[in-house]
Amino acid sequence: MRQTGNDMSLTPRQEKFAQAIVSGHNQSDAYRISYPKSLKWKDYSVAIEASRMMAKPNVSLRVAKLRAPIIEKIQRDAEYGLRQAMAEAGAAFEMGRANENGGAMVAAVTLKAKLNNLLVERKEVKAGLLDKLPYETLERLRLLLEVAIKRDNLSE
Repeated sequence: MRQTGNDMSLTPRQEKFAQAIVSGHNQSDAYRISYPKSLKWKDYSVAIEASRMMAKPNVSLRVAKLRAPIIEKIQRDAEYGLRQAMAEAGAAFEMGRANENGGAMVAAVTLKAKLNNLLVERKEVKAGLLDKLPYETLERLRLLLEVAIKRDNLSE
């Protein structure tokens, strides 16, 4: 029995496969859900058939159609989060201005810059004894290490 209309003539098992994919199952698991007899098959066989199923245009289009509203919601939520954070940072800035609190204003501007990836935090990594050596000494050590590595590689 085939479905008609917007589902591009999927069989009930194909629809079940598409629904399982969209609900988060991988292709092999979705195939096993929609074709229970495949539970007895080898994993390799299931993977091949699941891949073939997903390669069918009507199935892949159905999966894309089912995913579309989910993707739109995720995008809206992410966009809303940034917009909301920017609005709250703007409100914090205005509150700082109203209270003549320069520190709060700077913090709000810094937050806005970070939200827009305009500021990148740097972290210094210390290596221990080498941190105190001058650049020239470090460069000589690097050259000596290169020579030693080449020598050891040649002797192997």
